[in-house]
Amino acid sequence: MTSIASAAPAVAAPADFVLPRWSARACGAADRPAVLALFADPGFFFRTDRPGTRPEAEIDRLLGDDTRVLCADGEPVGLYALEHEGSEHGCHYVLHLRLRSDVPTHWWRDAYREIVRALRWRHELVRLSVRFPEFDPAGLAFARSAGLTEEGTLAGVTTHEGRRRGTVFFSQVWAES
Repeated sequence: MTSIASAAPAVAAPADFVLPRWSARACGAADRPAVLALFADPGFFFRTDRPGTRPEAEIDRLLGDDTRVLCADGEPVGLYALEHEGSEHGCHYVLHLRLRSDVPTHWWRDAYREIVRALRWRHELVRLSVRFPEFDPAGLAFARSAGLTEEGTLAGVTTHEGRRRGTVFFSQVWAES
């Protein structure tokens, strides 16, 4: 039997919505220039609320052994790190995630999904928390658009542009199976 339905032409995704191939690696000496460039971005809030003002030695302390360089199509675009929250057997973690300020929100969501997929392969996750300063539009837009549960704001923990500002807590929880 011959089909009479016309074949719909393949529609390419707009260039703005094309997703990169994600990879990650331990943060090493070869990554130092790219990592320092990330912290030169005043909106790069990785373990700090004042990235553009940190000297190199202080940036080194923020990185730690758990820091991974997040690459989009091989280019470093961010950092992430996972740390226990509470006891090690509790399966509750904090994810420190930061991408460059020029990275679109849909990249954040896709990177988060890939990171979570990799983490769940290695760890049992019951609860994963992410936190962003109130004055961080990129982080807040990502967390809200990704459907993470907004748990509340710890008010007044930092000063930004002359005002006391808070940290907004988000989480994702997995039910026990």
